[in-house]
Amino acid sequence: MKHTHLLLCASLTLFALLSDLVHASQSRTYEDALKRAGKDKPFVMFCYGANYDDVSVKAYETYIKKHEKNMQRVLSTTNYLVVPVYQQPNEKEKREYEKVMGKRGLPGGVWSIPCFAVVDGSGNVRGAVQSREEMDDPVKAAAALSKLLEDFDKQQKLVNQAERASGKRKEELQREALSYTDLRVPNHTLFDPSQNGLVQKLQIMSIAEACSYVRSLLAKGAYSPVERQMAMAALAGHVRREKGPVSLLRALYTEMRNIDPSSTYGVYAEGALEIWVKPLEKEARSTDGTAPQSS
Repeated sequence: MKHTHLLLCASLTLFALLSDLVHASQSRTYEDALKRAGKDKPFVMFCYGANYDDVSVKAYETYIKKHEKNMQRVLSTTNYLVVPVYQQPNEKEKREYEKVMGKRGLPGGVWSIPCFAVVDGSGNVRGAVQSREEMDDPVKAAAALSKLLEDFDKQQKLVNQAERASGKRKEELQREALSYTDLRVPNHTLFDPSQNGLVQKLQIMSIAEACSYVRSLLAKGAYSPVERQMAMAALAGHVRREKGPVSLLRALYTEMRNIDPSSTYGVYAEGALEIWVKPLEKEARSTDGTAPQSS
């Protein structure tokens, strides 16, 4: 709790520093940021907890000021938008948020705050700096954001080439674009709303049908590690809701974790093994004497 409090306070100080920058590339609204981004360039959203207790801000102020130039250098290369995020907002706070975002919620891909989200001109969050380790250290945050912006340019060139290509060449370019594992490729996701979403598709299927469908989907598509983990998460969630075999749940969450243990979904899978799978295994052992399985 103390660590989280300090981290949130740090974000407030960082926000104050960003607000003081006289910067020609800072947008005031989400709509303006989208227009200025255009087709091939991103903008950066800095999302912060705007109504958190700031008792410890002064403790971090000197530390963050030491690293102000790092963040200013990165943001000077791109258009950026500062977004205040409120918990249980009052009417005034709602208006402050709406001045920036209108009636929109935060775009998908923002998992925690504070964070720096790299957003393309269509509103897709292509990548984000939001892990605790990164956001607890402005130098690491600046380095991670700089890399995302550099990789965005490289990935976007491949995406554009893939749009003009066909056949095997198109597939090769898509795979190369997906090799940037910290970035998502637009319009190439298992949760594309135009496909009604993988979660919704699985709802009408039996467990066996859902497993077969997801496996065939992953076998055909050139999906990134995080997208494969998203697919496993959707399938495991379906199995859990349908009260499927605990052995299958363990296998799915273990596979999901092992794709990339350090990613958000990898950590989630590890938590699922502890929170959901182990209690179910313990319950099963108490009724039929089954030996526990190793993780």
